[in-house]
Amino acid sequence: MKRIRADLIWLLFLAFVVNFMIIYGRKMPVGGNGGDTIIHMGMIRGIYLGRNPFLDQHYNVYPNWYPFLYHSLIAILSKLTGVSIWNLMIWTPLVFAMLMVASWYLLGQELNKDYGGSLLGALSFLIMKSQLFPNPKALIPIFLPLFYLEILEYQKNERNRHLVYAGILLGLMLWSHYGVALPILVGVSLYSLLRSFRGEKAWLYVPLVAGIAFFPFVVNIAFNIEPGSSLMVEGGWLGDLSLSSTIKRVLPPVWGMVLMSLAFVVEYKNNEDTFWHFIFFVVGIMLIVNILPSIMFLTTGMKIFSSRFSIPLHYTYLLLYFYGIASIIDLITPRKLVVYGVSAILLAYGSLSFVHYNFHNSTTLYASSTYTYKDFEDLAGNYTKGLVKVSEWINENTQKDDYLIGHPYTLEWIAGFTGRPVVAVSYGHGNPFLNMKQRRQDIREFFTDPEKRLEIIEKYGIKYVILDPYAEENYNVTVQDFREDFEIVFQWWKFYILEIKEYQDSN
Repeated sequence: MKRIRADLIWLLFLAFVVNFMIIYGRKMPVGGNGGDTIIHMGMIRGIYLGRNPFLDQHYNVYPNWYPFLYHSLIAILSKLTGVSIWNLMIWTPLVFAMLMVASWYLLGQELNKDYGGSLLGALSFLIMKSQLFPNPKALIPIFLPLFYLEILEYQKNERNRHLVYAGILLGLMLWSHYGVALPILVGVSLYSLLRSFRGEKAWLYVPLVAGIAFFPFVVNIAFNIEPGSSLMVEGGWLGDLSLSSTIKRVLPPVWGMVLMSLAFVVEYKNNEDTFWHFIFFVVGIMLIVNILPSIMFLTTGMKIFSSRFSIPLHYTYLLLYFYGIASIIDLITPRKLVVYGVSAILLAYGSLSFVHYNFHNSTTLYASSTYTYKDFEDLAGNYTKGLVKVSEWINENTQKDDYLIGHPYTLEWIAGFTGRPVVAVSYGHGNPFLNMKQRRQDIREFFTDPEKRLEIIEKYGIKYVILDPYAEENYNVTVQDFREDFEIVFQWWKFYILEIKEYQDSN
């Protein structure tokens, strides 16, 4: 037992060191220069201010389209500790990384008491990049191995409570990111149905408990979908539905395919290892879930945002790698030396890959983590300085539900820094269950057609107007166009905050 604890401590220490190396010196969260991180920050701030989490935190209307477990967790941590949301989003990836390693270690330890914890814990470093961004998806590789652990525990002792726990963990994954959790839900549901047909009804606890846990979120959406909503994530992602893109997404690396093939050859006829058969079945279903949207798009034109479906598949591949490596280890002596050697290679490769990913990941250039070592105000000159100054004024002088209108891109930042509701954010980040096209059209008409301003103000309950370089350039408008019924309450460089006089008089 002492050796096992020492293995875990060393794994956690290395996870801490690797993450601390890249986080120390950061002045903003990864993605703090734009993108999803700012959207999540706005959601966190809305909940932090006390807004109903079932409301969309950007628009203060039903429904919230994004599961809010992560956002609520960060908001509560900020309340309890007094640490700013900004700093928590910088440092919590380190904590989540350590929790992730511990979760995979516990699963490995249950799979093989001799060396499983060390091996699977080391393998988890291969997915360390899942913890780079402060993002709800970061919770999935923490919950997933614990979910598999409960399945394994049930198969060993047949106590139904483990299936209930598994259902709860699956529910937590749905509350983290339903797009990532969906392939797991489908795979486990089909497996549970097959087992129930063989008289093992207890398996149905897993999908039922998960479904009940996530049901309120689904109901909230079902009853509050706006006419004209897209019903699908915004953005230019149709290229992801090509069959070639899907195949690239789901394929493991070449060395991974070798290990998976070895695992399949060794374990396929092992009828005593029910956990292996469960994992093999679920992986097969997850592959189908990934490929099916591409086939449907090619044959029917149906568009399903499926790029997140491959995430749990690659996490589950770790178990197949584990089986493949274990089949080799069991043939070699001294076994302990081989385990430590293989683990050391995995740790070195995973750690170095993670550090390289941090500094040189071209796929996330728009939110490159190399920017995070700079002050936010220095990223884009007076524009980012203006965002900070406007946000400071809003935080100090407005109420939490005071509605703002401005250019969608600027509103995205302001919502992230203040938690105040806005008319719309930039394309690609909108709520698919609200009519975002109409909201952005309303913004354009507000700035370009003075006769429609009062109607739009009343429609959204707007209190303040943000006039900035983007609004000026895109709508051909200046502060001179807002003389009547508006009063300048803040001005810095080309940034203006205009208060609607009627609202000012009522206050």
